[in-house]
Amino acid sequence: MYVVTNRNLQQEERPEEPFGAGFNKKGPNELRLAEVSKVGNKWQIDILKDRTTYNGEEMWASEAAFLQAQKRMQQNQTNALFFVHGFNTGFNDALDIAYKIEQLYNLEVILFTWPSEGREHLELADSYQDHKRDAALSIGALDRCLEKLAGYFTKYADQACKRKFSLAMHSMGNYLFKRLLSSSIYQGETLLFDNIVMLSADVNNHDHAEWVDRVRFRNRLFITINEDDFALLASKALPGNEQQARLGHWTKNLTARNATYLDFTDAAEIIAHHNYFTDESALDNTRIKELFSQAFNGAKAERGLTFDTGTGAYQVL
Repeated sequence: MYVVTNRNLQQEERPEEPFGAGFNKKGPNELRLAEVSKVGNKWQIDILKDRTTYNGEEMWASEAAFLQAQKRMQQNQTNALFFVHGFNTGFNDALDIAYKIEQLYNLEVILFTWPSEGREHLELADSYQDHKRDAALSIGALDRCLEKLAGYFTKYADQACKRKFSLAMHSMGNYLFKRLLSSSIYQGETLLFDNIVMLSADVNNHDHAEWVDRVRFRNRLFITINEDDFALLASKALPGNEQQARLGHWTKNLTARNATYLDFTDAAEIIAHHNYFTDESALDNTRIKELFSQAFNGAKAERGLTFDTGTGAYQVL
């Protein structure tokens, strides 16, 4: 699994967790790339140098990683998912989530991880707002990563492995995405993805169509909703004018023309889950697991679901 991050290096101080809770010392737009594997219960993390040699040719390490991932996808007949996590997620926690996705859905996962741990010295409301600022500061890093990927897709178009490549953001990761889509630096780089999946989006439902309609993609843009999502209900209750009904728990005003809304509220086993794409108890409902497998693998996951004309969402039961 490859990991792209704008976190600070702390390899000498904490080799078991080489990336920390702050930004790279060169600034929030600075990216580092690592190759990660799990050996037993421990992570083996290899932080890659900027340049490397692949097949006898010197190139950027990110370019070699792209070619190696593409080769594995061809050999294993797997698809790829670029994943961005949410709030209050340490580096190793982010690895755990990405690894679960990789194992559950048989995917090649590329993880983008940004500094999003809760601050122990801050109250929840202050820590939450602090990390919304960190998410906003990370848009340049995410944009640089997507531009690199788009460039490699173009450069190696004649070697395309004909596999699917999708994007998923969870919780506050969608706020990062919103800030990117709302900025002048966004130039439609998301068109490289087959599906885009906005999971439990911790952004305002109000006027979301204004920026969601800017998203470019090849196949589907899914937005998942659970009206009983405990984390989003808590987020809505935080003080501040910006904290309105969250997109990931509200079944009203679903007006983005390019989005396919998926309502999980009445699905068996969903209860108040916030992370229902990896939580074992939620995935006891095999329909939920099947749906996410389709969405993450670039398929038309809404097929076979009942469309509710009242809400504008497909019902997942």
